[in-house]
Amino acid sequence: MKKFLAFIVVVLIAVGAFLQFAVPKALTNYIKNKVTEVTNAQEVALSLDALPSAKIGLGYIDTVNCTAADATIGELNLKKAQLYGSSIHIDVKELLMPTEGISREEHTNRILKYAGKLELSGVITEEALKNFLAQKIDHLKDTQVFMRPEGITAEAKVKILGREADVQISGQIIAREGDLYFQMNNLNVENAVLRRVNLDKFLGDFNITEHVKMPFGMQFRTVEMRNGEAFVKATRN
Repeated sequence: MKKFLAFIVVVLIAVGAFLQFAVPKALTNYIKNKVTEVTNAQEVALSLDALPSAKIGLGYIDTVNCTAADATIGELNLKKAQLYGSSIHIDVKELLMPTEGISREEHTNRILKYAGKLELSGVITEEALKNFLAQKIDHLKDTQVFMRPEGITAEAKVKILGREADVQISGQIIAREGDLYFQMNNLNVENAVLRRVNLDKFLGDFNITEHVKMPFGMQFRTVEMRNGEAFVKATRN
């Protein structure tokens, strides 16, 4: 009987140690990997908090904070990206022993059983948008971008039909159907000859996050234009 009780004690200690150390480590690595996949960040800092702390071993987290510097969302660099969540419940069994025969997306959806709040936010700078526009519109050079609460204006030089002209672009960053877009509203060319050219092909909405696979069902829903930057946020359905 004493041997059996001793065995039970050893098992309970082993299980307790596993829940206290192995589960938090696995959970930390998993969340870091998900943020890295989305942001392509080289360095990610994460903290998990729960009271009592032993709850984390059972998959219950009060708050999660994860920050990534020098991040990228889609085709835009972010000055800073941050994942924040509260009242999180994780399926520990699915985390440690993934169900076979299902997709990575389904596996991710099964791991997160509940989240009171879950959001990913980031800051887009004028410099990042300038580089984005240079990639999207051929022959742009000497580009300057100005972000204001009322919208975005850009000035640049462009070569069309062998002629160089100054152009002014106006637009905004918007969230639509879960993605981020740069919506170009107007394109003016300061050249009498080039004004006759059909510039409609340069106008349109550029999907910034078209190839981004957001984890945990998050979608971009809000954009706040500020002086010199845009604050974007994705939240869970």
